[in-house]
Amino acid sequence: MTIERAELIFKMLSNEIRIKILKILVSQGTTGICVSGMEDIIKCKQSSVSQHLAHLRNSGIITAEKKGTKVCYKLVDEDVLKIISSIEIENIV
Repeated sequence: MTIERAELIFKMLSNEIRIKILKILVSQGTTGICVSGMEDIIKCKQSSVSQHLAHLRNSGIITAEKKGTKVCYKLVDEDVLKIISSIEIENIV
């Protein structure tokens, strides 16, 4: 990993909602989850969740896949997976 990539990852992890989103995605594994599913768990408006998902997607940490009328998200960055998996967070998944 380059220093620039590490900086980007830590920038993406510097937000509470994004950490919660990533923790949820880790728990979902390869199945992924849609925005409405995350919205219910995080207790945050869909627009806010979608905005954070866009940041994570643009940084290459997650991917989006259209399933019918919904978009499901998956964590694809192995380095972020290791970091998030090592963090214990209460009341999240």
